[in-house]
Amino acid sequence: MKVSKGELKKIIKEEIEKVHHNTSLMEDTLTEEEKKHWRKQCRREKLQVDLEKNWQLLSEASIWNIVTKYMDAGFIIVSADRSCEATIGASECSEEQQEQQDHLNRENRNKLRKILKSSGFGYVPTLGGFKEKLIDKETGEVVTDPETGDPVLVDTKHPEHSFIVHSQKGAKPGDNHEELRELGLSIASQFNQDSILYKPPNAVDPKAYYLTSDGEIDMEFADLAVEDLDQIFYTQLAKGTKRRYSHIPEHVERVYYIPKPPKGMQEAIKRYGETFYRMK
Repeated sequence: MKVSKGELKKIIKEEIEKVHHNTSLMEDTLTEEEKKHWRKQCRREKLQVDLEKNWQLLSEASIWNIVTKYMDAGFIIVSADRSCEATIGASECSEEQQEQQDHLNRENRNKLRKILKSSGFGYVPTLGGFKEKLIDKETGEVVTDPETGDPVLVDTKHPEHSFIVHSQKGAKPGDNHEELRELGLSIASQFNQDSILYKPPNAVDPKAYYLTSDGEIDMEFADLAVEDLDQIFYTQLAKGTKRRYSHIPEHVERVYYIPKPPKGMQEAIKRYGETFYRMK
């Protein structure tokens, strides 16, 4: 039987309306707890797709090598992200509040990236989070890979975005570290951040500092170490000073990501200002 274009459009429209109607009915039958679980699953799946497509996993040694590369010239670490709890001033957020905060964080990260592009300084986007051991709900035991025997790890749902911004302008690297410091403080103020990490050039000052948004020294490090980076990426910039030393459970591991390098010239031009790394 032949169907005209008009009839075909009508059939498709009716089928789409059926799908929307059935979806609405399904959502109406879900309990609030089931809806909450469904949203969490969607967020986790989106995160996993993004990680696999756009990011490369680093070891602690790799992220440390990237940072120490800029010790002589100086660098800052800044973020535009805030936790939902810090934003609303509560100990826990609803799923709707968390979604709103995720949207706001994405908008702020894009604004921060534009600021960094126009600043003339180089920057490395970073993503810090945890990999959590998968627990069997029935037995309570850690799930292991049948081939290797290693624990199966999954990414937690709220990784934190930061930017390592390194001094590269001027006749010599590090000549403009004061300008870099002022940029960091301006970013902290603009995005309502509690602090930034500031590392002056080694020749100027071997120490590193947490600086509050008004430039006061909140904390100093005589010898910056990987453990300090853990605090920077996971509990300091996005969560605020009151939660700086949050407890890290035994069943999670810290993980670091940086973006994959561009696949071609057009993408490289689009990401102008960003420093690229290809990790093995």
